[in-house]
Amino acid sequence: MRKWILAAPLVLASCVTFKYERHLLEQRVPADAIAELEIGTSTIQDALARLGAPLYVWEGAADDVVLAYGSENRREVGFSVSIPLFDQGNASFDYDDASSRLEGFVLVFDDQNRLSIVRAGLLRELGRAVRRRPGSDQ
Repeated sequence: MRKWILAAPLVLASCVTFKYERHLLEQRVPADAIAELEIGTSTIQDALARLGAPLYVWEGAADDVVLAYGSENRREVGFSVSIPLFDQGNASFDYDDASSRLEGFVLVFDDQNRLSIVRAGLLRELGRAVRRRPGSDQ
């Protein structure tokens, strides 16, 4: 009983929170729509007509044009307990990179405007594989 009496101030001063989040970003691009594009013959215009506007566009190596299509649909449930230990307050840090969870496709078009590479997966990882290095003359 004595332990409960000593713990009561900590329990009464604590904060308990519950979190439910749902993240929806863009509609998923159907894999069959990507499959309709042909490597070596499909152009950027073909991709835009079939798939619409991409989430990201950047210049790849050797002056390639890279289009990235992605989406996210996830749910998070959690809770936290905070107990103040000092009079001076507390500190917190939060970092969120939305693109790190986006799944989708990366389409690479060569300097002749023809589809050369199609890759599927997390956009964060795919972007690293086809991104031009800063200061590169290639």
